[in-house]
Order: sequence, then C-alpha cells, then structure tokens
Amino acid sequence: MTTLDIGAVRRELLHLDLAVYVPIRGAMAEFVRHYGIDMESQVTGVRHYVGRFESPGYHIAAHVFMPLQPRGTVFILHGYLDHAGLYRHVIRDCLQRGFAVFLPDLPGHGLSTGERIDIPDFDDYQMMLDAAFSQYGEDLPGPWFGIGQSTGGAILMDHVLSACAQERKPAFRSVLLLAPLLRPAQWQQIRFGFWLMRHFRAAVPRVFRNNSSDAGFLRFVREDDPLQDRWVPMSWIGALRKWVLRMQALPPCDFPVLLVQGMRDETIEWRGNNAFVRSHFHVVRETILPEASHQLVNEREDLRAPVHAAIAELLGFAQ
Repeated sequence: MTTLDIGAVRRELLHLDLAVYVPIRGAMAEFVRHYGIDMESQVTGVRHYVGRFESPGYHIAAHVFMPLQPRGTVFILHGYLDHAGLYRHVIRDCLQRGFAVFLPDLPGHGLSTGERIDIPDFDDYQMMLDAAFSQYGEDLPGPWFGIGQSTGGAILMDHVLSACAQERKPAFRSVLLLAPLLRPAQWQQIRFGFWLMRHFRAAVPRVFRNNSSDAGFLRFVREDDPLQDRWVPMSWIGALRKWVLRMQALPPCDFPVLLVQGMRDETIEWRGNNAFVRSHFHVVRETILPEASHQLVNEREDLRAPVHAAIAELLGFAQ
C-alpha cells in the first residue's frame, strides 16, 4: 500500500496562478511522481503549475502543463471515480505534440472539495468549466480542444449542446469523446433501485470493475491509489437521472466530435449512447474497439493506440 500523505498534499494547494511559476516541491512532488504525472522530467521544456481555483461551492484542484511554445490548449476532463493523477498517457501525448494541458479534478473528486464523488446537480460541472474559462482563459493559448473520458465526455457534450441551443459559440474547436456517458449500463435497473432505496440508503458499496485490460492499472487503483472512494452516493444517481432527461431534450448541432468506444465496456450503455452522439453532433470519426473496455485512457498499450491516433487527428496531425 502507498504511504502518500494526501492530507499534506491538500495543505500545499495554493491558488492556481499561471503568472507565477514555482517549482513543485514537498508532498506535491511526491504526489506527481506517485501518479507518473511528473511531466517536467518526462517532456523537455514543460512547466507544471498546480493549485486550486474557485467555482461556486467548491475549491477545484487543477494541473496546468505548459510547453515553451504551445500550439493551443487541451482541456482534459476525467471520468466518474477518476482524478487527474490517472491521466498520464493522455497528458504526455498532448505535451509531446506541443499543446498545453488544463486538467481539473471534478467536484468531489481527487484533490477538489465537495461531497466525495457526489454532485447535487450536473450544472455544477458546467459552472466549474465556466469558472476555469473566466479565470484562466487569457493565460491558456488557443485554439482550445476538449478530451473527455466517460463523465468528462458527458460534461463536454453538455457544454457544446447547451451553447448551441443558446446560440453561443462553444469554447472548443472540436472535442474527443472517449466512452462518453449518457446512460450507464443497466440504466432501467439503476433507476428503479434509486427510486426504491433513495430514502433508506445514502450510499452503496463501490464495485471495482475490471474496466481495463491493463492488470497493472487495475491493481494500482485497487491497492495503491489513496484517492479512490469505496462508496457511491445515491444522490449522484439522482443528479444523473435529471441530467439525462435534460440532455435528451436538447436539439442537435453540427459541432465536430471524434468518438472512441470499446465493445467490452460494461460501465455504460454504449450502443444507445453512441446513437445519441451520432444524432446530436457531426461525428468526424467513430472508432469502435472490439477488445477494449471502459477505461480507454488506461487500457493496455496496444488497445490505447487508437486513442492516441484520435488525439492526433483532433489536434490536426495527419493520419
């Protein structure tokens, strides 16, 4: 088991200021090494900023990785139960292509504040994005792109569809959706269970799924990641239920997206979710991976290769 002191890491989080570069030291340096996101030692010329910013009701922890001459910025949004520390492969790929990375911990996840892995309303995710745009938009070079895994993909879809419905321009040039969430697997049973149990149980035990073919990653999450939670709050399911209804009522748009999905995904109702994406966006490319599961950013290397090919296409590199 890890001896990483998360309390000490949290105490070191100061306001995220991209105008002042301070080398990472102490408990935070141990943190980034533990998760393999010490990109200053992996990619030449990168500066790593880490801190927190204010979003209504939350202190949001965020990492910013800045190359010497950035070609743009990629916003990476992680999935439910995840956090920024698990995204080293995608971070490194974007940096090696010359793009800055903005990667927050969602409310209630990782080092961010909020009830653990919970949200009273999915609108809070949009407020977090808006807070990041307003506070750091001038410091993050354009153009902007989005990469979202699972719930992160849901947040990006919501941003784009809501902006288009209000005749506003989305913040991103295009986005990459990795196993995007709309409805989870066994959605009907989950909805019934929520209705039946919501007044009797505040949370249910988490089941650690084999959602990747990378055995080392699965072992790390179960045994060596102190930011993993063991209980799933019923209230998050209630917030998801309201959000699904709202999303289904939004009109389609012609915004360009790339979509990657694993056929062995047992976390989301992926066939129906992909149909929703195809009917609501301009899907530039849809890649279906027969052997891949849900955790596409942490699949074994051969199954992750199509994800990196999609990142290359998203960022304008010829395939």
